[in-house]
Order: sequence, then structure tokens, then C-alpha cells
Amino acid sequence: MARDTTITERPIPPRGRLSFPMLMLRMIGNPVASWSEDFYEEPLVVYRWLGLENAFVMDPELIQTILLDDAESFTKRPLYDHVLGGAGGKGLLIAEGEEWRWQRRTAAPLFRSEELIAHVPAFASACERVLARWSEAGPGSLQPIGQDMTNAAMRALQDTILGAVRR
Repeated sequence: MARDTTITERPIPPRGRLSFPMLMLRMIGNPVASWSEDFYEEPLVVYRWLGLENAFVMDPELIQTILLDDAESFTKRPLYDHVLGGAGGKGLLIAEGEEWRWQRRTAAPLFRSEELIAHVPAFASACERVLARWSEAGPGSLQPIGQDMTNAAMRALQDTILGAVRR
């Protein structure tokens, strides 16, 4: 069923760059609202703060170069080590080199279009409760969208990848 949807409020990017500490604080609450206009216009946005250089890669072709074509030239460390310490483990987001390639090849079948299409009913079901609650809440009511979407995503994972719902 098609519905008219109205978004009365949307994040407006800051006109100028936020300081790096302010950027990090605002990203916790709403990453999209924290990016200044240059994040949308430049392929690469670099911040230097306290001797650290942090690059935000925004261009899809550059992202492909970094993650796939020339991955050996880039490292996730020392930032991950500093931020996560040992808690990061060696999962797909942290792993590098051959270990990352092995994990990526292992996970790739889960992301084939046929596999994803088979999970669409579970994805839709995970969102139905959220959408119903939002619809019942009435115009102008505030909703915890981040929390609701996290819960819906976890429900979809539970019902698909983790196998709680069988196809």
C-alpha cells in the first residue's frame, strides 16, 4: 500500500567545518547532521587534530580503490587499535590483508542478490511494527528513529542470517 510521507524536519549541514571534537560529538547523535557542505562536495575531507590525521572518503571510486583495488597501501590501524584496543577482535571491519580477503569471500554469498531478495519478507516484517507505531503516534510526534532502526535491523538479522526464521 502506497502512503504519502512527509518529513517536516531534515538535517541541514553546517555551513562551515566543525572542529574535530565537535564533529565527533555530533556524529554520535546524528552523523548526517554533523557533516559540513564540503563532505558532500569533496571526494576526500581531511581533519588534522592533536597530531592525528583523519580522512573521510566520500567518493565511491576512491572508496573502491581503498577497499579493493589498492587495499595493501592502506591500513585501519592505529585508529582502530587506539579506539577499540583488543575489543575490536579480528572481524571483517577490523581485519586487513589476506585475513580480510578470506572473511570477505566467506561472507560474500550472503550478499548475492538472490539471497537478499529471499530475505525481503523478513526485512519488511521487521519494519512493520515500527511503521505501525509511527503511524499511530500522530503528526509532529518525536520518534527515536535511530533506536527503532537499530532494533528493526537486529530483528531482521535474527530472522534471516541467524536463522530464527526458516525459508
